Amino acid sequence: MAAGKKHAPQGNAKSHPGVNFAKAPFKIHKGQQRSKNGLKEKFLVETWGATTVALFGGFSVEDTAQSIHCKNACTIATVNTAEFLSYYSYNQVGICPVVDGYFTNGSCYFSGTVSFSDLYANRTNQTNLAVGSGTHIVQTYVYTTQPAYLGHYQNDYHVYQ
Repeated sequence: MAAGKKHAPQGNAKSHPGVNFAKAPFKIHKGQQRSKNGLKEKFLVETWGATTVALFGGFSVEDTAQSIHCKNACTIATVNTAEFLSYYSYNQVGICPVVDGYFTNGSCYFSGTVSFSDLYANRTNQTNLAVGSGTHIVQTYVYTTQPAYLGHYQNDYHVYQ
């Protein structure tokens, strides 16, 4: 090999230069991208709370009802996060988003026990529901098998068409 000349490694017909991603010219995101199923996010409604609320066990309203209007049929996807504290080590909790009074797909499953030793334990949930055109009411409930405390929470209602 001659000094100063670059050659492809042995057994490799073509050489591929490495890319330094810190210097790569990434494109800037412009507008909403379509998901794999062709839906485009139209808007987002968020609710949240930062005060501690005592839960008595069973269903409890977590946030206030929000009205969403779909010009055409749409899909509402939810992303929910909530903190729970319980003095009962066997307390099961679930986050239960609803649209027009119906549970969304994946809603209200038990996401594990919470206990006092956890202090505030975060629980999350992601769900969806396809609905027709018109105005729809979205709201999130929580379910506990025993009394507990609800701390901070945030609910994101993504509307796709």
